[in-house]
Amino acid sequence: MTAASGTAAAASEAPAGGAVLLAPDRRLVVPVLSGCGGVGRTTVAALLGATLHRHTVTAPGDNRGTAVLDCAARGNTPWPSWVTTPASSGTGMLAGYRGTAGGAEGGLSQLTDASLSHLTVAAPTPLWVLTDTGPASASYLGGDPGPRWWLPVLPALRAAVVDGDALEGARLAAQAVGGPLSVIASWFATPFLNTAAVWVTDSGEASLRRTIDAITCMAEVRLPVERIVVAVTDRRGARKRGGGSIAEGWHELIAPRVGALVDLGHDRALADQGGCPLLDAATLDRPQLVELVHAVAAAARLPWIPEGEPAVFDPVAGAPGPGAGLSELLLRQAGRAAFR
Repeated sequence: MTAASGTAAAASEAPAGGAVLLAPDRRLVVPVLSGCGGVGRTTVAALLGATLHRHTVTAPGDNRGTAVLDCAARGNTPWPSWVTTPASSGTGMLAGYRGTAGGAEGGLSQLTDASLSHLTVAAPTPLWVLTDTGPASASYLGGDPGPRWWLPVLPALRAAVVDGDALEGARLAAQAVGGPLSVIASWFATPFLNTAAVWVTDSGEASLRRTIDAITCMAEVRLPVERIVVAVTDRRGARKRGGGSIAEGWHELIAPRVGALVDLGHDRALADQGGCPLLDAATLDRPQLVELVHAVAAAARLPWIPEGEPAVFDPVAGAPGPGAGLSELLLRQAGRAAFR
């Protein structure tokens, strides 16, 4: 809509299955975590990031990107081999910039741009990936999945999927007895963001028990569990009665205690070890993945546009005004402080 006309105009229509509506004054962050390894967390992060990128509608002129933020160092992550166009530098170089930024916004912005690898997906633009590319660092052993590590790169992004680690169950248990904030709690405590967390578990009983333990700790420390989405992977292809990956009893134990439980079912990408999942239109429009993105949008309190409906942006309510400008400034200042 133009300022003179006073009527809103549609930017575009939602793609197959629907889309998240991200106004210019909104920024979505989704930490993806688990309580153990081997459950397909990185594959889920890749599928979520690519599906979110495809199923997001933004206002005209919003040039921010969607990115996956990889916390692991090379040798401990598949991301450097998955990206289509590796960046000339990466997270190791960004880690080396810590303590030397001194508020140099221009240098930090240029370094962030140089660290963005591209991953081709079924979307008009590539998915950005921040991972350990470029020259190897002798001291970089991985980043932290919490906000302090990633705040400096968020101003360039409209949506960020953080591929975390398998230690969140331990962090939650420690927080429950007076320890430091868990990664999920730290992100939820960070202002100026729309945040939802995805907890990944497979359909095995041991993983599901860890999930129950983690949800119990979340309740004990009074995290907003309605902003937690549990994603269940099925790497074995063993469907239970009723067609789900987990038994009905487990579903009843988990689903009422979180914002949503999404059964991703059996996917060859989840069964294969180390291979990048297929990120074509057929994959990213699968009902299970669209359901996951929809659940994340609801948990992060963002509007969802059903398939075929126009996405309407109100320039008064949706455009960055004085309040949005202040939040952007404070976010940038927090990012610079995190690098000192």
